Amino acid sequence: MTSQTITESLVTQPSASTKRSGASSAMPQNVLDITGLTVDIATPRGTLHVVRDVSLHVKRGETLCIVGESGCGKSMTSLAIMGLLPKSAKRSSTRFEFLGEELSQASKSHVNDLRGNKMAMIFQEPMTALNPAYTIGEQLTEHYRHHLKASEADARARTVSLLEKVGIASAAQRLGQYPHQLSGGLRQRVMIAMSLMCDPELLIADEPSTALDVTIQAQILRLLADLQKELGIAMVLITHDLGVVARIADRVAVMYAGQVVEQGSAAEIFSAPQHPYTRGLISCIPIPGRTIPGGKLGTIPGVVPSLLGEMTGCAFRERCASAQVSCAGSIPVHQTPHGHQWRCVLEPTKVVAA
Repeated sequence: MTSQTITESLVTQPSASTKRSGASSAMPQNVLDITGLTVDIATPRGTLHVVRDVSLHVKRGETLCIVGESGCGKSMTSLAIMGLLPKSAKRSSTRFEFLGEELSQASKSHVNDLRGNKMAMIFQEPMTALNPAYTIGEQLTEHYRHHLKASEADARARTVSLLEKVGIASAAQRLGQYPHQLSGGLRQRVMIAMSLMCDPELLIADEPSTALDVTIQAQILRLLADLQKELGIAMVLITHDLGVVARIADRVAVMYAGQVVEQGSAAEIFSAPQHPYTRGLISCIPIPGRTIPGGKLGTIPGVVPSLLGEMTGCAFRERCASAQVSCAGSIPVHQTPHGHQWRCVLEPTKVVAA
C-alpha cells in the first residue's frame, strides 16, 4: 500500500509556512531549538528512559507534527518542553533554546513567567484540564491578568474577543458558565482560547481532538490550522493520525520508543519515508478508492518495547522485517542536504509512490 493520495496533495500545494513567507528566501527565526533532550524517571524496577536524545526545532509560522504510537514519548516530550514533568522525572539536554534564550538552567520562576505567556499548551482532555470549581471567565482571565498585569475589564474584553474568534456564540454569556455546562467541543474551544490569551510565540497541542467525535475533531483541527496561519505562531501538534498530519504539517518528526527515528518535511516523509517504522505507519493508512471496504488494513506486528533499563541498538528491530545483526549495535544517522534525517543501518532508498 502506498500514500499516493496524501503525497500528491503535499507536493502540489505549498506548505503553510511557504504561503506566509511568499517569495522571500529569508528563513524565519527558530522559536524552539532543542538538541539531545532526555527524560528519565526513576522507578523501583529501574530507570525509565521515556525520552531519549530527542532533537527538534520549530520556526516561526511553522507547524511541526510529532507522530507515533501510544507510549512512544510524544506527550512526555511536550511536557518536558513546557516544564510540566512529574517531580520524579529528570530532564537534561545539550541545548534547550526558546526565542534564542537558553533555558536548560533557567530558574523555576522564569519558566513560570514564560509558560502560559510566551509558550502555551492545549491538553488532550479539556474536562480534566479545566477546573470544575471555577467559571470559564475566571479561568480564562486569571493568567492574562497575572502575566500582563491587566485590569479585570481588559481581561474580560480579551476573553470575549477570543471566545468569539474560536467560534463560540454568545461569548459574554459563556463567561459565567462552568465546564460541565459545555459540550466537549466547546470545552476544547475554550482551551484553545485560553492558550491564546497572551499571544504566545509557541503553541503545543497534545492530541487536542482525541476525546471528541469525528465531526468535532475536524472542526477543532481546522480551527487550529486557521488560527496558526492567521497569527503566524509556531505550533507543535502531537497526534497519531497521519491523515491530520498530511493536511496541516510543514514538518514531521516520527517518534518510536522515546526517540525521533525520522524527521523532515511532510512531503519528504510521505513521498520518500526511509525508516521501516515510518513506512509501516504509512502502510496502515486507508486510501480512498484503493482500500477495500471491510478489508484488512496494514499493521505493524508486536508492541513498543519496555523503556526500562539500558537500551542499545535500534528499538524497532524486534518488529522490523528488515532487521539485521548490526541493528543491535550503534545506529547511524543519515541526513540529506534538505534536512531529512533518519536513524537506520539500512542504506538510503528511493521510495516513490506508485
